[in-house]
Amino acid sequence: MSTVNHSIRSSQSLARPAQRHAGLRATLALWLQRSRTRRELSELPAYLLKDIGLNEADRYQEASKPFWQQ
Repeated sequence: MSTVNHSIRSSQSLARPAQRHAGLRATLALWLQRSRTRRELSELPAYLLKDIGLNEADRYQEASKPFWQQ
């Protein structure tokens, strides 16, 4: 019975780092997406900003946020 308990604990301890890595990858992917979309927003011409309902102040406010801020 101790062998069974040991193998269960071993598999659980292996799962935790994998879960942490998955969470880290998800966070990094989100940060990359935010960085990319904010850069693209900063490069939009004025007529496209108007088309999506934003003005220059809105653009500046969003584009100037760091990638880790929502």
